[in-house]
Amino acid sequence: MIKILKPKIQTKKSTDIPEENKTAKILSKFRKEEEEEMASALAGKLNLPYVDTNLIPIGKEAIGLLPEEDARKFKLIAIHRAGKVVTLISSDPQNEATKTFIEKLKTENGWQIKLFVVSTSNFNHVLEKYKQIVFVDILDQMSLSLTGEELEKFEEEMKDLITLKNRIKELPTTQILNIMLAGAYKLGASDVHIEPQEKEIRLRYRIDGTLQDVVFLPLNVFHTIISRIKLMSGMKLNLRDIAQDGTFEINLSDKKIELRVSVIPGNFGESVVMRLLDPDSIKVSVENLGLQGLAYETIQNQMQAPNGMILNTGPTGSGKTTTLYSIINKLNTPDKKIITIEDPIEYELSGISQTQIEKERGYTFAQGLRAIVRQDPDVILVGEIRDDETADIAVNSALTGHLVLSSLHTNNAVGTIPRLVELGVKPTLMSPAINAIIGQRLVRKLCDCKESYVPAKESIESIQKILSIISPKAKVEIPKNIEKLYRPKGCPKCNGLGYKGRMGIFEVLTINEDIEKLILGLAGETELAMAALESGMITMLQDGILKAVAGVTSIDEVEEATGQGEFLEGIYEKLMSQTLGKKILIEKNQYLSAKENLTDFKKLEEVVRASKTNDINKIIFSAAILLNVGDIHIEPEKDAVKIRFRIDGILQSVVTIPLNEYPALLGEIKILSGVKTEVRTGVIDSRFSISFDDTIEIAEKNIDVRVSIILGGYGETVVMRLLRGSSMELDLTKLGIRKENLEKIMNEVKKPNGVILNTGPTGSGKTTTLYSVLSLLNKPEVKIITVEDPIEYQLPGILQTPVNDKEGYTFATALRALLRQNPDIMMIGEIRDNETAQVAVQASLTGHLVLSTIHTNNAAGAVARMINMGVSPSDIATAVNAFMAQRLVRRLCDCKEKIIPSKEEKEKIEKVLATISPKTGVEIPKVLEIYHPKGCEKCNGIGYKGRMTVSEVFQLSREIQNLVTRGAITAELEEKAIELGMLTMTQDGILRVLEGETSLEEVERVTDL
Repeated sequence: MIKILKPKIQTKKSTDIPEENKTAKILSKFRKEEEEEMASALAGKLNLPYVDTNLIPIGKEAIGLLPEEDARKFKLIAIHRAGKVVTLISSDPQNEATKTFIEKLKTENGWQIKLFVVSTSNFNHVLEKYKQIVFVDILDQMSLSLTGEELEKFEEEMKDLITLKNRIKELPTTQILNIMLAGAYKLGASDVHIEPQEKEIRLRYRIDGTLQDVVFLPLNVFHTIISRIKLMSGMKLNLRDIAQDGTFEINLSDKKIELRVSVIPGNFGESVVMRLLDPDSIKVSVENLGLQGLAYETIQNQMQAPNGMILNTGPTGSGKTTTLYSIINKLNTPDKKIITIEDPIEYELSGISQTQIEKERGYTFAQGLRAIVRQDPDVILVGEIRDDETADIAVNSALTGHLVLSSLHTNNAVGTIPRLVELGVKPTLMSPAINAIIGQRLVRKLCDCKESYVPAKESIESIQKILSIISPKAKVEIPKNIEKLYRPKGCPKCNGLGYKGRMGIFEVLTINEDIEKLILGLAGETELAMAALESGMITMLQDGILKAVAGVTSIDEVEEATGQGEFLEGIYEKLMSQTLGKKILIEKNQYLSAKENLTDFKKLEEVVRASKTNDINKIIFSAAILLNVGDIHIEPEKDAVKIRFRIDGILQSVVTIPLNEYPALLGEIKILSGVKTEVRTGVIDSRFSISFDDTIEIAEKNIDVRVSIILGGYGETVVMRLLRGSSMELDLTKLGIRKENLEKIMNEVKKPNGVILNTGPTGSGKTTTLYSVLSLLNKPEVKIITVEDPIEYQLPGILQTPVNDKEGYTFATALRALLRQNPDIMMIGEIRDNETAQVAVQASLTGHLVLSTIHTNNAAGAVARMINMGVSPSDIATAVNAFMAQRLVRRLCDCKEKIIPSKEEKEKIEKVLATISPKTGVEIPKVLEIYHPKGCEKCNGIGYKGRMTVSEVFQLSREIQNLVTRGAITAELEEKAIELGMLTMTQDGILRVLEGETSLEEVERVTDL
C-alpha cells in the first residue's frame, strides 16, 4: 500500500490568532486529520493505495476523462493518464456500482486503471476542477477512446487545436491566428472570442449558440495576435482605449469567409470578437427551417401574398436573419424585384438589391425605406423596425401593394402586438397590414450519440399540460404517452459536446376576426395568447417540446431558449377552469367503500347514507366506474333524491339519499363544473374530470365527465356521462357486428369517396362504430378530419374540431372549411339540416369519403330523410355508398338459463326467420330453445353483462339506385334490399336470440318485432 502523508505546515503562533477563531480552527484541523485517517484505514482494509490530493499535482487534462455526472454518481475521478494507463481516485471504492463502472471502463475503453482511495473532502475539492475544463482538453481526452480509422480521422480534424495548446510558444503569430480560425470553422463556430485575463489569454468559440472555453494561452503572445487582427481588419494599431470595428476575408477549405471584427478596451487589454460569416449558413430552405403543421402552411401561403407584412421576432442570435433570408431566397425569381435595407449587410444575395444604413451620414432605416419604395419593389426586407418612423413607413408600404419582411425585438409573437402599438401603429391597421408574425428561438440538435432517459413524473405531467392546450387546428400530432426523453452524451462526431448543429423552434401568429377584436380592445398578452392558441397557433415551447419528445433536441435546451413554461401552465389552468372544469380526486378508502359493496345495491345505499357528505359523490363515482356505467342520473323527487346508473343502456335504481343532503351534493358538482352554486338556469352544460389516487389499482386513472343540469319539478336534475377511453372498443371487428354485415361495411369504407351514414337513436352506439371505422382508416398517408358536437374522445393522428353554434361555427360552416383543408376522409358528427346534408353530398361527389350520422328509424328510411333535407334522389343514388342502422342490446350473462319458447314466441321468431333471404348467406337455426336472464354476483343480479350490436346495412346497388332515382317509398326500398340480401336489425336480433347471446325481450325493446 502507498501512503502519502501530509508534511508539517509551519503556522503562526497561537498568540497571533484571534482568540475567537482559535477553537474553531483547532476543531477543524482535528476533524480533517480524523477524516484522512479514516480514508487511510479504509484503503488498508481494501488493500488499495491512499493519497492526499492536496500533496500531488492533479492533471487538469485528465479530469474530463469521465463525465461530471458519472464522477458524482460513482464517486470516481480521473486525475492522471499516460497513454492507456489512467489513475482514478474514489471516496467510496467498495460501492458495488462503482466497482461495476470501473470494470466497464476497463472493458469498453481498454484502460489500465490505478485506483487510489481519498477522503470525502479531498474528493469534493478535486470535483471542483470540472469547472476549469476547456474544450481542447476534451478533444485531447476523447482520442483515448478511439482506435484505427476513427482515431486517424479525429486527429486529422483536430490536430491543429491540440498543437496550439501544446506548442504555442514555438508557433509564429500568423500560424496561431490561422489555427484559431481554422479550428473555429471546422467546429462550426459562429464567433471567436479572444479575452485577455490577468495571467493568461482566454480563447472561446461560440458553437451552436453556446460559448465553449477552447484553450488558455500565455499572455506574451497577445500583443502580436491583436496587432495582426487589427492590421488585417483595417483598424488603427495605436488606438487601444476606444472600440473599433472592421472586417477581413480569409480562405478556409477553398471557401472565402468574411470575418466581422469588434475590438473593445478591457481591464487587461483589448477584447476581440470575430464573427465568421459563412455564406452556406444562410442557405436553408423554408422547408428545412423546422416549421411544422399549420405554422408551416401559414408561412408558405403568406410569403406568396402580393402585399402585407411578415414580421420575425426574437432576441439577437435567434435565427431571424436566416429565416428572413430563406423566405427572400424562395421569392427570388426573375419576375420580382427585391430590395433589402440592412445594418450591416452580412451576406451578399445574388439577384437582390441590398443597401446598408449609415447613421453617421443620416441614412437610417426610415430614410432608406422611403427611398426603396420609390424603386418600385415587389418585396422589401427591412433589417429591423427600431422606431416609430420606420414602423409607420413599413405598415403603409404593406398596405400599398408591397410584401414587407422585417424583424422586431419582442419576447414572442403575441408580444409584437403591444410593441407595435407602442411604436405608434394604429390597432385598426394591424389586421389588414400584418400577414403573419413569427416568433423563434434556436436550440441545439442532439447528436446521434444521444441517450434516452425516463423523466420524472412531475416533468411528464408538466409537459402533458403544456401540450394538452394545443388546438386540433394546429395540425400537429400530439404524443399520447411520454415514456422517455433524450439528453446529450458526447462522441467524436460532436466533439464531445452531445449536440451537433441547431434548428429553429417557432410560433406563427395570424390575425383572425377574434384576435382583431381583442387588438381593437387593447387586450393583454394572456388574452391574445389564449385566442391565438384556440385558432391553432403552437408556441415556441410547445414546438420545442414536440421536437424534444421526438428526440431532435433536449428538454433543457427548449426550456432555456423559451422560458414560457409558467406562462403556458397558467393558460392551461385558466382554460381547464373554463372547459374541463376542475378535477375530483378519489382516495383509496372511498374507492374501497364502493368496491366492497357492488354486488348488493342495498348495501351500497347503506354505505352512502352512512358516509360523510364530502365522500358521497366520490363513492358514487367509484361505483359507477367499477360497474362500467354510461351515465349517472341524480333526480330529486318529492321525498328523496334517486340516483340511477345506466348500465348496458338500461337505467338501474342504485341509491336513494335524503333531500337535505342534495344541496351539498349538487353544490360540489356545480363547483367542479365551474358554475357558481347559486346559479339556477334552464340548462347548464359543462365538464370536469375524475382522477384516482396513485395507490388505487385501476386501468384508467383519469376519466372525463360531461355534465348536464336542468331545472325539474322538484329541483335541479343532473345527468353525468362518463367518457371512458378504455370502455370504447375501437376495433370494428370487436363491436359484435354480425360477420355478414361487417363485410359489407368493410367493403364500403374502403372506397375512396362516397357517403356512409349511420342511423339510430341516441345511445345506439353510432359514435363508437364511426370512431372504429376512422381507427381502421387512420394511416400515415391518409388525412382525416372530424367535426363533432362535442368531441367526446380524442383520436390520435386525426384532426378533430368541435362545432360552436353560438359563434356561428355550425356543422355546415365547419364542413365547408374542412373542404379547404383537402382531407381524404371527413366525419361529421350529425347531419341535422338541409345545408349540412347538401354540403356532405357535394363533398363526396368531389372525391372525399364522408362519414356521418342521421336520425331515422331504419337504414332505408335515411333515403326519405335526405330527400326531405333537399338532396335530390339522383344525388343520393350517385353519392351514397351505404346507410347503416344499429341498436345495442344487452348481452346475457353466463348465468343465463335455458327455456323452451312459448307457442306465441315461437311463431313470432319463425315469422321473422321466414323473411331472411338466402342471399344473406346466413345459416338459419331451428327454433328449439332460447335463453332467459337469471342473475348472479358477476352481473350484480341483473342477468346481463355488456352489450352487443344488432345492425342492418343498406347498400346502394344498381337496382336500389334505380328505385331511389324514380322516387320509391321506404317500404319498397327495404323490401328490395331484403330480397337482395340485406339482413334487417330485427332479423339480426332474432338470430342473436337463437344463438344464446341475448334475450327475446331485449330484441323487442330495440326493434319493431
